[in-house]
Amino acid sequence: MSVKDVVVNITRETAAVTQAGFGLPLIISTERNVAYEEFADIASVSELYADAPKANKMAQRVFGQSPTLPKIAMVGIMGPTETETPEGFIADLNKVVELHNDFYFVLCDTRDLELQKAISDWATAAGKLYFTCVSDIANLSEFNSERTVVMAHTSPDEYPEAAWVGACAPKNPGSITWKFKNLNGIAAAKYTLSEISQIHDANGNTYVKKLGFLQTSAGKTSGGEYIDNIRSEDFIKARLEEEVSRLLFTKDKVPYDDKGIALVVDAVRTVLRQATAQGIVALDENGQGMFTVTAPKRADVPKNDIANRVLNNVNWTVTLAGAVERVTINGVLTY
Repeated sequence: MSVKDVVVNITRETAAVTQAGFGLPLIISTERNVAYEEFADIASVSELYADAPKANKMAQRVFGQSPTLPKIAMVGIMGPTETETPEGFIADLNKVVELHNDFYFVLCDTRDLELQKAISDWATAAGKLYFTCVSDIANLSEFNSERTVVMAHTSPDEYPEAAWVGACAPKNPGSITWKFKNLNGIAAAKYTLSEISQIHDANGNTYVKKLGFLQTSAGKTSGGEYIDNIRSEDFIKARLEEEVSRLLFTKDKVPYDDKGIALVVDAVRTVLRQATAQGIVALDENGQGMFTVTAPKRADVPKNDIANRVLNNVNWTVTLAGAVERVTINGVLTY
C-alpha cells in the first residue's frame, strides 16, 4: 500500500530532432585530396592545408570577417585535368555528402568554368547555395540557377565570394540582405559603370565603392532571385519538416481527428512564428506576422486518406518581409 496521496508522473515530449544548419560553409580544395573535417580557426586550417594555398586563402577570407563563424567545413577533392570531365569530381563530392551533409554554403577554389558549372548543377540538385567568382563578365551568362551566386571581380583569386559568405553566414535567415555588405580584406572590383550595369543585368554581383564605402552589390542568385529569399525559403521548409516530425516522434499517437489535426497546425504555426521573429515574415499594422495556416476537418477528409493515415492539404501562406534596397525621395524647395 502506497503512503503517497499524490503521485506525479511526467512524460517528456522534448526529444530533439536533427536540425539543418544554415550557417556552415563547405570549402572544397581542388589542389589535393583531404578527408572532410571541420575547423574552428584558421590556424588549424593552415596546418592541414599548408600545401593547398588556394583553399587556405578561402578559409582566411571566411574567418577574417566579423562576426566570425564558429566553424567551417573543408574537404579536398583533386580537380579534373584539362582532358577530363568534371563527372569524377562530382562523384567524389557525392561520396562526401553521404557521410557529411550538414553544410549549407558551398565554396570551391576552382576558377575553371566547366567545373564551376558542374558544381552549380550539383548544388541546385542538392539544395545547397553555391558561391563562386568570375573575372570575365561574359561568363555570367553561363549560370542560371537560384542556388548559384556568382560574383564578378577583377581579382578573383582573392576569393571575394568566400569573404561574402563569411560576412553573412553568421546571421540568421531573414535577418539580413546580402547587399551593402563590407568585406574585410577585399578591394573594390575595377569595372566601369557600364560593366557594373552589365553584371547586374546578368544577375551577377560585384564589389563596389559608393560614397566612400566598400560594399557588395545586388545580392541576387544567377537565377534572379534574392539570396535572402532562397535562404528564408529553405529555412521554413527545413524547420517545418523538423517540427512536424518532432510532433510525430514524441507523441504516442497523433489521433486522426480534429484535435490531432490541430496539433499539426500548431506545429506549422510554431515555425512561422519563429520565421516572423527572424524577420522573414512581414508584420501587419498590429505587429502580427502576416501568415495563415489552414487544414481540413476530419469530416471533410476522404475516407481513403484516413485509412492510409495520410493528412493532406495542410496549407500555409506567408507574406515575405523583403527589404528596402532603393529609395526615391521627392522634395520641394520654396522661398
